[in-house]
Amino acid sequence: MKNRKLLLPLFYFLIITACEDSSLKSDLGDIGNPADLNYVSIADARESKNITTSAPTVQTGGLIPEFELVSIRKEDGTLLDESYLQYVSIGKSTSVEMEVDPEEGKVDENGNPLESVSATDSADNGIIFIAAGHNFTVGDYYFTIKVSTEADGVEYTTTFEDAFHLHIAPLLPGNLIYSPKNQNLVYGDPESRTSEPLLPNANPDVTFELETHSDKLTIDGETGVISIAPDYMYSEYDTLSPAVRVVSNISEEVTVFEDKIITIITDTPEEMPVETIYMHYPTLNTSGSFPTGGDGFAVQVDIPGNGQDIWGVVDNSAGKFLEAPEERPEENTSQTVLETQTFDSGVTHPTASWMVTKTQDLTVFQYGYELSFNYYYQPAYQTYMEDGRTPTDLEVYISTDYTGGDIQDAEGNWLNGTWTRVNESIRCRRSEGVTNGKSSGPPWGPEFMGTPYPGNQEGPDPDGRKTPGTSFYGKWVKCSYDIPPELISRNFTVAFKVASYFEGELLNNSTVPGRGGTYFLSDFNYRADELTD
Repeated sequence: MKNRKLLLPLFYFLIITACEDSSLKSDLGDIGNPADLNYVSIADARESKNITTSAPTVQTGGLIPEFELVSIRKEDGTLLDESYLQYVSIGKSTSVEMEVDPEEGKVDENGNPLESVSATDSADNGIIFIAAGHNFTVGDYYFTIKVSTEADGVEYTTTFEDAFHLHIAPLLPGNLIYSPKNQNLVYGDPESRTSEPLLPNANPDVTFELETHSDKLTIDGETGVISIAPDYMYSEYDTLSPAVRVVSNISEEVTVFEDKIITIITDTPEEMPVETIYMHYPTLNTSGSFPTGGDGFAVQVDIPGNGQDIWGVVDNSAGKFLEAPEERPEENTSQTVLETQTFDSGVTHPTASWMVTKTQDLTVFQYGYELSFNYYYQPAYQTYMEDGRTPTDLEVYISTDYTGGDIQDAEGNWLNGTWTRVNESIRCRRSEGVTNGKSSGPPWGPEFMGTPYPGNQEGPDPDGRKTPGTSFYGKWVKCSYDIPPELISRNFTVAFKVASYFEGELLNNSTVPGRGGTYFLSDFNYRADELTD
């Protein structure tokens, strides 16, 4: 970027000067076929990682060159096919328009004031880019590049064989996974050993070594399986967390991993504890009735409606009696219940607002864990419209490509990210607990699939979602969505939308039945449950 900033002013200076003095010549050297192409070799690139060269140098007699990739060969002369070439591109020069300050008094060849000039941005010209995810394996590669120029309708070209040398080194492991993390080793049992570890995305040509506790444990260099050392003498329950060295057999580089496995040595088999991690459990702490966001979330309002709270701090008593869930971290002393109202003084206007949770990188838990996001919510004060439908609902969406900005506009057009509604795939349980006449959480009723239809479930059911004989009017609901492995990404986002399904206004009377009600939300979190098989 620094080169680009320096380059543009240079072209600006040359062009402005040319407008003042037509004697400026473009023949900065003898024009002929390009010569002396030079790229700096790269020797430390890694398998599957993105690669970018520095800008090359080439003699062109002052003309701007164009670069073209002709071929890539391996050290043995084998030419690479399209499965490799599809990841490779070469930067080009681009034209840019630059405004001219009228006070500078610059004019063109006819004496007219200049408002702008054309310049050439060649900052990326000739730079070779290889995108992440490429399939170049360990070894040496040589790039043949064609360079072309043009002057007065004449093209000048030279093909440079082996112009760029690339060495790909093995991809070292970024993670070492023993699943489960807690494993029992039984003294006296020669078959007692841990599972084999995983090295996600790394080059598998490695050797395993113990960095610590080699007096009590031994590790299989090929598989990474750990067992009790032959000379170990058992005396009591022994908990060890050995550091493991992973040595590349190709480059001899060493990566050391700590706290990846806990071995518990006993003299009889025991059931090991299973690890559960709440990797993101925000307090949702915010202030006011109309916040723009808070701890772990942002707010987007497409249609304000006429409610007195939009994802604000709870002030209605119906939402204040939720008992603190057992899983809530002790440090979440300021855990906030959020409240969104859709009506005021018996009148409901259409509304649409989003509570967008903080994007998470879930890939660190993609091996050895089952992932879910969880939350508690309460639909309260909803009454049905004349045809039996609910006026509003709390919709739940997920995205793996959202990077910020408004999700929708007031007309419902999608603006940023690809979103999927997942209400029907969420596991739910209704609160059966009551405190001071208000829903308070446990005990929880039977589990069912799909978030419940707001309201008392009575009357006509045009949406086909009501559950006769029960009610979710003012009831807390415990919800969990199991994240499928194929959706685990570096950019996973959950968003909640209070949505309206009517036009005009509702009066909650015999003339215009219906009330949109209020939604409370609390204790949103992500959970990773360790797999045991």
